[in-house]
Amino acid sequence: MSAHESSWTLRRLHAGELPAPEATRAREHVEACEACGATLRAFVDEQAAFEAEVRFERFEAGVERARARQAKESAQPATRAQWVRPLMAVAASVLVLVLARPLLETHGTADPVRPPVAGNRLKGGAGAELRIGGGVDPQRVASTEAPEALQPGERVRLGYTADAYRYVAALSVDAQGEVTPLYPESGDSLAVEPGAGPHWLPESVEFTGVGAERVVLVLTDAPVSMDALSDAARKAFDAAGRDVTRMAPLDVAGSQTQWILQKP
Repeated sequence: MSAHESSWTLRRLHAGELPAPEATRAREHVEACEACGATLRAFVDEQAAFEAEVRFERFEAGVERARARQAKESAQPATRAQWVRPLMAVAASVLVLVLARPLLETHGTADPVRPPVAGNRLKGGAGAELRIGGGVDPQRVASTEAPEALQPGERVRLGYTADAYRYVAALSVDAQGEVTPLYPESGDSLAVEPGAGPHWLPESVEFTGVGAERVVLVLTDAPVSMDALSDAARKAFDAAGRDVTRMAPLDVAGSQTQWILQKP
């Protein structure tokens, strides 16, 4: 019998990333090799468990509620609409879909099952993850090492393990340098949730428009205003020659994780 396929080859086979000739050869090997077949089945089971942890198909209910709320606000007096409109303009490149804890599977228990946050390890036991789902492709964790291409309709969730940090905030910067506070939308960064975690921020986000979008999650020991974080993001954008893909970490205290998303 030929040598076993590497784990990397089998993962790419499962993800549909192998060129056709190599995929055919690998599938033939898997059918004849019990060990490689078991490894491939484990990847299938792993993906199923991964997708059960955060159910992106539940976003649609949140979309309908958001639309109903927007319609209700539009029917209110003009003074209210004038107050809402500038806020909508600030976040023109981001559609925030509010649907918090119900997105996490409870499996019949009072508390949601909390999946591991393994996207990026920070100081001590702190970590952060950006998870993508809601589209045609299987859910996946975005890499911090390279841009992650988004497909139409895909949305993201941000998760964190705070360890000793006490406050959390997130924002995004688009290719034009527009900074959008994501969590919270204004005021100071919020206290992390109690318990060891991991925890998921209570909003899913769908980015609109085209081009690159940088997402930044910051964990700090003390609260930081979103205005200060936004200013730091604008300065980093300018210092990078207004190239969002080349931005350095924000000049703020604490630890941060950054991802680059390529919008369709």
